[in-house]
Amino acid sequence: MISTVRGLTTTQALVTHPVQWQLLLLLANGPRTSTSLWRELSWHQRFRCCDGLWRLWHHQLIMFHVKQGCWQLSPLGETLQPVLTAIQTCTQKKGATKK
Repeated sequence: MISTVRGLTTTQALVTHPVQWQLLLLLANGPRTSTSLWRELSWHQRFRCCDGLWRLWHHQLIMFHVKQGCWQLSPLGETLQPVLTAIQTCTQKKGATKK
């Protein structure tokens, strides 16, 4: 658990916008094309999508495969998998209690 908290602190220093978090959470489930990422975002998040992808790429958390035409977590981004899984678990539990 301590490593997860330390990873979260590091991630919070690099990931500064909610759209970046959303993109990381989407990419935690596997590679995605730009179009599929765009469709998963709400209309107001779409305005920040390209900027969010660029910033995550700049911090080397994600990478783009030209031949496959998709984004995915980089090896550095894969180290955030426990943090992203914890966030997804909390989000799912929160959604389940609201119903």
